[in-house]
Amino acid sequence: MTRFSFRSYRWVLAMMFAIVELNRTPQSLPNMTLGVGVLDTCSSASRALKGAAWLLSGAPGGTLTHHCQRSSSQLAAVLADSGADSVLSVANVLGLYRYPQVSYFIPPPELSNRVLFPTSLSVAPALTAQAKGLIRLLQFFGWSWVGVLVQEGSVSTVAQTFLRELEGSGICVAFKENVPSVSADVSRIVSVVRESTATVVVVFSLEAYLNPVLLDLALKGDSRPRIWLTTEGWSTSPGLVAPWLSQFLRGSLGLVLRNGAAPGFKEFVFGLQPSTLHKDPFLIEFWEEAFGCRWDASADTSSFTPNLTVSSISPSTTPTFSSTTSSSPHQVLCTGKEKPGSLQLFSDIGDLRVTYNVYKAVRMVSGALRDMSKCRDGEGPLPGGKCVNMSDFKPWQFHQYLRRVHTKGNIGDDLYFDVLGNAPAVYDIINWQSAPSGSTGWVTVGSYESGAPPGQDMLINDNFIHWAEGIKKWPSSVCSEHCTPGFRKAIRQGQPNCCFDCVPCSSGEVSNQTDSVECYLCSDDEWPNSARNHCLSRAIELLSLSEPFGLSLGTTAVIGSLLPAAVLVIFIRNRDTPLVRANNRGLSFLLLAALLLSFLCPLLLLFPPGTFLCFIRQAAFGILFALCISCLLAKTVIVVLAFRANQLGKGLMLIMGPRSPILIALSCTVFQLTLCLSWIIQSPPFPEQDIKSQVGTITIKCNEGLGFWFMLGYLGLLSTICFVAAFLARKLPGAFNEATHITFSMVVFLCVWVSFVPAYLSTHGKLAVATEIFAILSSSAGLLFCIFSPKCYIILLKPQLNTRPLVSGHHRRRPGSH
Repeated sequence: MTRFSFRSYRWVLAMMFAIVELNRTPQSLPNMTLGVGVLDTCSSASRALKGAAWLLSGAPGGTLTHHCQRSSSQLAAVLADSGADSVLSVANVLGLYRYPQVSYFIPPPELSNRVLFPTSLSVAPALTAQAKGLIRLLQFFGWSWVGVLVQEGSVSTVAQTFLRELEGSGICVAFKENVPSVSADVSRIVSVVRESTATVVVVFSLEAYLNPVLLDLALKGDSRPRIWLTTEGWSTSPGLVAPWLSQFLRGSLGLVLRNGAAPGFKEFVFGLQPSTLHKDPFLIEFWEEAFGCRWDASADTSSFTPNLTVSSISPSTTPTFSSTTSSSPHQVLCTGKEKPGSLQLFSDIGDLRVTYNVYKAVRMVSGALRDMSKCRDGEGPLPGGKCVNMSDFKPWQFHQYLRRVHTKGNIGDDLYFDVLGNAPAVYDIINWQSAPSGSTGWVTVGSYESGAPPGQDMLINDNFIHWAEGIKKWPSSVCSEHCTPGFRKAIRQGQPNCCFDCVPCSSGEVSNQTDSVECYLCSDDEWPNSARNHCLSRAIELLSLSEPFGLSLGTTAVIGSLLPAAVLVIFIRNRDTPLVRANNRGLSFLLLAALLLSFLCPLLLLFPPGTFLCFIRQAAFGILFALCISCLLAKTVIVVLAFRANQLGKGLMLIMGPRSPILIALSCTVFQLTLCLSWIIQSPPFPEQDIKSQVGTITIKCNEGLGFWFMLGYLGLLSTICFVAAFLARKLPGAFNEATHITFSMVVFLCVWVSFVPAYLSTHGKLAVATEIFAILSSSAGLLFCIFSPKCYIILLKPQLNTRPLVSGHHRRRPGSH
């Protein structure tokens, strides 16, 4: 004997209530009365097929032919059974004759195939919508590491869709276990759950299959608080309020069909009486099961006066569709005055989910009938905009109206079908909570609507959520904690993408988002901050006169240039004295002028580099120093030639004239000038922004290339030759032989510039420029001091020594002379 399903009977009552409501309001369907035929499939696909044959043939046990034999009543649509097998079986038959079938339960995925099932529609959202809703719920809370429990059988279809949709969503599966129909694997599944680090477990299972797992988990104890994420069909199951389940379900979330409202339905159900619906073939059976009584077989229930018109096809008409219950085992007789409102099975009559879908299905069928009755030629859905005859329409014609219907539900929801024949996905999000009394129940905390704009599809008030004991607000369920900005994810080898290590960004790179897959380089004029989570503008490093250090160097250069200028003035004023004349005053004037300009060369290094400035600033001091050393070399050569005249011969002496020193100096300088011009023409220096030498700094400098080092090399060669010549001439006679002074000056010059090379190469930015300025100033000062300080001493402090005999070295003091 099959137990009477009160839940299924409530769906039947919802359909009958909707029809009664429509028939009582003539303005809803003018000149039209709706009827209903109810067939009990007993959850059997074969019985469902026989029922379909009965509906289409017009007679019990009828045979289907190439056309249907119908009574005077017009069959508009068929509301499908809740079982997937029955729905598909009946849809195959109804599709052949183009009769619309409307499902009120979640349809099987196959039903969306418009080729196989062209007239099948559903007021419940498709399975794929539920799977996407679950993923959006996980994404909303940031849960990327979840376990999955799947019941073996048809329920796994949703799970398969869910797992397929997970790909590319950033969510990983910590474990996936099939919940068996036998308890052999329960212990193993419980061990997997307990050992998992996933806080969230998604369940695709009916209550009866999962209860053994939860019971074993309750006995052994879980390693951590869990959040169970449940699906439609399990989330609101009454069996889940058992006290032993509360510790597991407290804080869990579920995705369920949106609760609806059918005003007057509660009163309709509570007002049920056998005298009210005497043509309802299930009411007597319901009455006996609900109130634990039996009807007197001699009672004439047909004498009850009906107050509504319902055309019913009773399952008791033939043995094939007879009621599956036998005579009632109850001894107490039913009086017909029992109150359905007192029944506990109707205590949740306000929770209308699947029931509201049945109500919606009737409303959408009536909406299509209303559209068909109001159709005007030229605006109809048929080819050419034609309408149909209301008294004799074909099923495929009505299907055109039904698939285009768009109306409003009682809660303001839009009622329509998408291109696949499914209603829009609208779900409530419920949270299992413990009441003060200790009982467990669920509370609606949000909603999911697939057709809403991005960012508005998932609405949750997390303040209403009560999490499981031991879990704080916004619990975490991740394999690896989020990588903060400044780090990037490095996937662990052999593990899912959700399991990773956080690696700091490399030098010069940043990441400004949580869980960045890679770091990116800052632009050339930017540099990462210390946390490497955003780029900062690089500090510009340029030694200039606008800062104290640069100003002090510039001031030193200007003051230093006054020294050779002063010496030059002294020499000009004493140009006819023996000392000035004896030291080749022309070369001395040229040397002092070159030293004066050499002291000013650092100023060129203290201005922002430009194209022209890069051309001249290094070449200027290279040419000036070449001129200085050339003058000293010319002086040394003239001294050597003067004292080696007899050894050199008359031919060479004829060549050496008064202008020879100047020519020697200019010749050596012209070579440096030629070298610098070749450098500027072939590979000219250019201003650049150096971002590599110093971290976080842009160094504005001139890129001189190899030409700079060739120029320094020539200076080194020239100064070495001068040093050797002066060293060899240091012992030649003459009171004011400058060879010794030149030797010391070349020692200073060479020491400065030999030290300059490693110092310059090891420094960058301001320090490199300061190093070069120091080398220029110190070498200029060395030349000036070593060459001209003895002469200035004689001219200014010992003028009595500035005489021809003393200068020429021919003066001898005789004994006793006076």
